[in-house]
Amino acid sequence: MPRAQSPASQNRKDIQMDTAQQTMAPPMVSAQSLRFGQPGLLLWDAASHDWPVGLCLVRGGEGCGKTSLLQMLAGQLPLQGGRLAYPQQPDPSQRPALFWRDPRAELSNAERARPAQEWVQAQRQLHPAWSEAAWQAHADGLGLEPHLHKPLLALSTGSLRNLWMAAGWASGVPLLLIDEPLAALDRGSIDHVQRTLAGLNHAGQQSAPVAGHGPRCVIVAHWDEMQGVAWDDVLDLPDQPPLR
Repeated sequence: MPRAQSPASQNRKDIQMDTAQQTMAPPMVSAQSLRFGQPGLLLWDAASHDWPVGLCLVRGGEGCGKTSLLQMLAGQLPLQGGRLAYPQQPDPSQRPALFWRDPRAELSNAERARPAQEWVQAQRQLHPAWSEAAWQAHADGLGLEPHLHKPLLALSTGSLRNLWMAAGWASGVPLLLIDEPLAALDRGSIDHVQRTLAGLNHAGQQSAPVAGHGPRCVIVAHWDEMQGVAWDDVLDLPDQPPLR
C-alpha cells in the first residue's frame, strides 16, 4: 500500500519517508483512505499509511494532529471514513490488544486517591503477557519505586508519564501508543526512555526478545527523531492539516 502523501502546496510540507530507515517488518496496522478529525478540524482526508512491526514515529509540530491520530488508533476518536485493518490478526478487522494512556488527560475521580502500586497491580491482571522482569527494570530505570505507595494525584507530571510508559512496555500488548515520551522528564528518565525505545525497533525485538512478548508495533508521537533511536517507520504530518 502506498505511503501517505501530502498535496503539492507551498503552505504544506510533503510527507517524506527515510527509505534508509525502512525494514522488511510486516505491517501491524494498515490505515486505508482514512478520514477523521476533531470538531471543526479535519486532520486526515482519505489518507493511507501502514505501520509495521517495530518502532514507528509520527512526527510533527503542535496542532498537526499527532495526539488525535493516537486517539483514533486507540478507538477514542471515531472515523468519518475509510477503515483500519490489522493484517497479523486472525480477523484483520479486529483491533489487537493495545496500551494507550493520554498523558494530558486528567485523572478520573476514582484514580485520584488510588495508590500507584494498586494501579500497577490492575495492569498486571489486565494484560496476560505482562512481564514482571520488564516492569522492575523500567521502574528502577525511571526511579518509580519511591513513588509507588503514593496516590496517583500526588505524582508529578513526569512521574505519571514514567508510570504509564513503564506499564505499557511491561504489558506485552501487540500495539503500544506513546505520546510525547520525553515531556516533563528529568535527564535520567530521558536517557532510559531513549534506550528503551531504541531496543523496540524490529531488529531489537528480534535480537533481544522479552519472554512472553510477541511482535509489537510501538507508535510514538514526537516532534523529532530523538538521539540514538533508529525508527522502522517515520510518518511526517503536515503543519497545516488535513493529510491527504
